[in-house]
Amino acid sequence: MGLVEAAGRIRAEPLRILFLSWRDPENPRAGGAELFTYEVARRLVEAGDTVEWFTASFPGAAPESDLVGVRVVRAGRQWTVHQAAMRRYRGRLRGNFDAVVDEVNTIPFFTPLWSEIPHLLLIFQLARDVWWYEAPFPLNAVGYAVEPFYLRAYRGTPALTISRSTADDLRRLGFRAPVTILPIGLEPITVPEVGREVPATFIYVGRMAPSKRVHDVIRALALYRERARKGRLWLVGEGDANYLATLRGLVGSLGLTAHVDFLGRLPATDKHERMARAGVLLMASVREGWGLSVAEANACGTPAVVYDVQGLRDSVRDGETGLVVAATPGAMADGMARLTDDPALHARLAAEAKRWSSTFSFQAATEALRKAIADEVGRAGPGLGTPASHPGR
Repeated sequence: MGLVEAAGRIRAEPLRILFLSWRDPENPRAGGAELFTYEVARRLVEAGDTVEWFTASFPGAAPESDLVGVRVVRAGRQWTVHQAAMRRYRGRLRGNFDAVVDEVNTIPFFTPLWSEIPHLLLIFQLARDVWWYEAPFPLNAVGYAVEPFYLRAYRGTPALTISRSTADDLRRLGFRAPVTILPIGLEPITVPEVGREVPATFIYVGRMAPSKRVHDVIRALALYRERARKGRLWLVGEGDANYLATLRGLVGSLGLTAHVDFLGRLPATDKHERMARAGVLLMASVREGWGLSVAEANACGTPAVVYDVQGLRDSVRDGETGLVVAATPGAMADGMARLTDDPALHARLAAEAKRWSSTFSFQAATEALRKAIADEVGRAGPGLGTPASHPGR
């Protein structure tokens, strides 16, 4: 079957849906995937569905909580949550849920091996190269080698993703079931009326992690400034203390201490104000599912310069909403210079970026995801169970 560009309206018949993922939005390490899942899940509940979200625990977390009607159940940790899910739900899905959404972030839940009801794969990106940046040896080598093999268990499972890059990756792995590309979710953003910073100011927003290659963004600023240009960089986000120390050391060694600000995690209003004041968003990740920060910056009228990698090449239309450049600090510095040296080009890209971002919505993403679930439940036929109960209580 070919790719499915999802669309449609939420059906009236309520569904009982179980989401499995390694983090929930209250987890301190939550990111864009968890935000997407939460915004979709709460809209499903508002539309009349029942949603349970099983996820890993974290220090200080309650075993259960309610997030705007979404029942969150926590057990296990990052590397054991998958086993905990199977222990809790194996043999207890039928009659309690109509479908399972298995959200894969590095390690899957292997629902094709134990789920007796319709199950779908939700995957934003393959890990692949990320293993080399985020895990120590030999775990990185093992993870990189085995990922294609364990994903083969899902080749007959309907898949949901958010970019054609990831859809193409799945097809290369031999996926034969439908692969649905969901619309990008984005909350409406009230853009503050602020002017652009002078001199040119660039911004990075996201996790401070090696796979995000924030060190390349810093090196790109150094190269940009070497060309007799003034410019500064705002780094927005939190991350591993060791990596942050490495970044601060790099800033110092490059003589950029007065030109790079580590702002930490900011409230949404402050983040959007910074995005609107900055001239260009920079992203140098190894790969992304999409790059939500790009869409947010675009909504604030700020174009992006990004590396030509999976996900980022989907979130930026090269020469229309921003620039997609080769994955080197030098190429990024060239893109930065191109936009700051050509105000007319910057204005054109900013206007189209803002227009394109206005077409994104979580409601459209919710409708598309629910249609895919309902279609799979419909294919499975009637008789999946009795009125919902709460397993494990």
